[in-house]
Amino acid sequence: MHRGLMRGAFGVRPVVLATVFAAASVLAVPSALSQGSGSTYADPAGDGSTAGDITGVNVSADNGSGQILFRISGTNLAASPTQLTVLSIDSDANPVTGDIGLAGADYTFAVGSDGYGFEHFDGHDWVDTPYSTVQIGGGTTDLLISVNRSELGNTSDFNFTVHTFDEATNTGDDAPDGGAYNYSLPDGGPLITAVVTQMTPTIGPKAGRSFVLKPIGLKLPPDGGVVSILPQPDSYSCRATLKGARLAGAGQGGCSFRLTSKARGKSLAIVLSVTYEGATKAFPYRFRVG
Repeated sequence: MHRGLMRGAFGVRPVVLATVFAAASVLAVPSALSQGSGSTYADPAGDGSTAGDITGVNVSADNGSGQILFRISGTNLAASPTQLTVLSIDSDANPVTGDIGLAGADYTFAVGSDGYGFEHFDGHDWVDTPYSTVQIGGGTTDLLISVNRSELGNTSDFNFTVHTFDEATNTGDDAPDGGAYNYSLPDGGPLITAVVTQMTPTIGPKAGRSFVLKPIGLKLPPDGGVVSILPQPDSYSCRATLKGARLAGAGQGGCSFRLTSKARGKSLAIVLSVTYEGATKAFPYRFRVG
């Protein structure tokens, strides 16, 4: 565990964590953040050993105020002064800046039952950072951390990880198990930078044949993971026009199109919309039917 995450490296700010509180009553964040909206990131249960076991993280943000709410779900979260839950934020979504030993983290919270620390990596070490917008609440199954983007370098797109740590047994749980999650305030979820597609036929649409456009992977900001695996969209859909006229699709997502022999030489435009962990993004494609 990075030494900056050990309790002795933090100036502990007091907070009392009750067993269970509703977000709206504990944190004075915009009401939109109290309704459980936002983007949800899952983590496997049962791998926390004697430390807290993380099962998921929900992130939501109010674009008007810039307040960001992290709702960490699990068991035994920040359950004692020596059982910590740590939220690390890579505010520029660049794992080769910040603390590269911690996936590029620039800011980090360490929360125990007796208080919390909030620090910034200055290029050499972890140091105290302004925390006037920070609010901590919830309990051992639903830990809430709220902070304004103004105290995270005015970030609009960031990577983050959550860790639990039992100082007595030197065990813990990492979420995710490798790399980092990503959240974009404008997108309300991960920043989908590109989509990898598969076409059938592979040479593009042909008159008199069906044409299928299928997403097979999404590209997100680099997360510092050793193994790069393209995530699959949770769902997808297509809208198409042939020479400006609406063309009905079939199959999964409506992304299979039957082209008659009269389609030869015409322009086929397809807008592919993909959804992943709460974020939806549309990508336009244009083809000439052969």
